[in-house]
Amino acid sequence: MGNNVFRENTEHEQEMLFSPLKDLSGRVRKKLQNHWSTHFYEHVFTQIDETKFGRLYHDGYSRPNKPVNELVSLEIIKHLLGMSDKELEHAYVFDFRVRNALGKETLGDNICEKTLTNFRRRLMKYEEETGQDLLHEVFEDHRTYFQREFEIDASTQRMDSTFIEANIKQLSRVDLLAKVLHNFLCDLPEEIVQELPAGMDEFADTENLELSYHLEPDEIPAEMETLAEHIAWLVERFRGEAEYAELESFAHLQRVLDEQCYRIPEFEDDNPEPDDQGHPGDESPGWQPLQTYTSPSESTATAGDGPDSESVDRDAEEKHDHVGLEESDEIGSESLQNPHDDEATYRSKNAEDYFGYKSNIAETCNGENPFRLITAVRVDTNNTDDGDLLGEDARNLAEETGLRELLVDGGYTHKEVEKCCRDQGITQHFTGITGQRPAAEKMSLAAPEWDGTRMVACPAGHEPFEQNHYETGRISGKMEKQFCDGCQHQENCFVNEQQEHYSYGFRERRVEVAQRRKRLDDPAEQEFLNLRAGVESLMNEMYHKDGEKTKFTGKIKVKNASIAKAMGRNLKRASGFLESEAKQEKSAG
Repeated sequence: MGNNVFRENTEHEQEMLFSPLKDLSGRVRKKLQNHWSTHFYEHVFTQIDETKFGRLYHDGYSRPNKPVNELVSLEIIKHLLGMSDKELEHAYVFDFRVRNALGKETLGDNICEKTLTNFRRRLMKYEEETGQDLLHEVFEDHRTYFQREFEIDASTQRMDSTFIEANIKQLSRVDLLAKVLHNFLCDLPEEIVQELPAGMDEFADTENLELSYHLEPDEIPAEMETLAEHIAWLVERFRGEAEYAELESFAHLQRVLDEQCYRIPEFEDDNPEPDDQGHPGDESPGWQPLQTYTSPSESTATAGDGPDSESVDRDAEEKHDHVGLEESDEIGSESLQNPHDDEATYRSKNAEDYFGYKSNIAETCNGENPFRLITAVRVDTNNTDDGDLLGEDARNLAEETGLRELLVDGGYTHKEVEKCCRDQGITQHFTGITGQRPAAEKMSLAAPEWDGTRMVACPAGHEPFEQNHYETGRISGKMEKQFCDGCQHQENCFVNEQQEHYSYGFRERRVEVAQRRKRLDDPAEQEFLNLRAGVESLMNEMYHKDGEKTKFTGKIKVKNASIAKAMGRNLKRASGFLESEAKQEKSAG
């Protein structure tokens, strides 16, 4: 997957005979020993398993690769120090902090921005082709090392999600249609664009992109229909030509057509007229146009040569639309928002619109730990459910970190994921529950004593004489009349009177939710849930203090940036702890 041959980097293990470090005074050397860059070298750089990345490089004889442990470390440092690639390039050459973090004792060797971008491209391409996330594997190794090295108890963790705004401009629907059309026309040779039906080539001009600013509101629907027809015509015209059909801009054209439009069934033409005057679209009969196109030369004809106004109006009334535009509320949230980032999705929450991705993060929150350790980073499109994101990490967190108590909000109530957590021995503690609380006068389903789905005793202390639990998740049972008649709970109880007994029936899910509400009312549980309060500062550390939008496009790039940033945050926390310990030792001495 590249022209370089893989070679492990061991140069940092060899101490130089002559080095500027040896000329440092004892006090300065002590400062360097307790500096974050030294901590980075000891606890991040040296722990990176370079062999994982060998498959990214060429097997034959070629120029050696830039050391992988340096490239991965530079990704982390980039986010740790908030640098651009250009600043990172200069820091690699001139900044001794960065040199020290990479185990280098002197200035000297160089790096260029292209080396950084090529490495990211290799990572992304490998993940797309194999599904294997090498950077996430580095993160898991990093987490295991930190947990072991600093004796971190990860049995109690807190988790939250946040939206990551995509680095795209929010486009109106008409501007989106114009943008994808423009991009494809720009990819076509100019001579082909000139042969397209009249009116279509004008959208190759950038001045015609922001139509929502130039059109009156009542003009937009007609313009959108025209754009839809242009797109449909182009898809049919070029779908059979691999040279153009394999372009990313054509894929966007096809996607917008599928997501924004629908096809009206064709009608029979009773009077077909042969047309010998061909143009590039004659062989594309599928998506029929809403209007009759003319060639550029025909469009320059004088008004006197054309039909009279009455015949034009009559022809317009007889037209049959073959492409229709979907209603806005029928377009899925996964639809294309902007071709600049075709993986970003749409999400509306609390009356606000979001375009981009969602990050789900967990960290330890046991107060006795030396510092909080970020244990999970998961990035997906922003229309992904929180429960699904938790499901991706539940097994790994239980097996690899020893997670047992997980503090989450009500957004993680997800039946399948809750079962997955229970199977892994994880107890979820919810700070809130979605849905309406039952009326105060109605008895809670948590009032009886339950053993799983079996009622051990009703609130009055009696056991049903018959109980059933069905595969559908429904629970039912029957109570003796002698127990229920005259019971003090009869008026607000969940049982219903029958001829010979009392009965009840409901989904087991209702019992689970009722028991969860009961736990929430327990003061001890409320105190335990206070541990989750700090999760907001984690999200601010990771994303929001750097600005509203990510600097990257595409899910893999946004995800890799989040992973690198998480490792950087962990290092910064560990470094703060080590620095504090060093000060205490000095003070004690």
